[in-house]
Amino acid sequence: MNISSAMQSQITSVRQALGMATLQKAMSQDGPTVSKLIEGMEETTKEIKRAAQPHLGNNIDIRA
Repeated sequence: MNISSAMQSQITSVRQALGMATLQKAMSQDGPTVSKLIEGMEETTKEIKRAAQPHLGNNIDIRA
């Protein structure tokens, strides 16, 4: 039984190591993706500001 439990312990250890390696790889790939998303959001914001008309919404006509 000691051999079997030792093997199970080693298998569990290997699985944990693989899980951590996979997680680290996924996290390192998300950095560039997030950076591209932020750049896209900045460009979209600039386009919206260019398209918006600054005089709209400044005055409200309350006369009926």
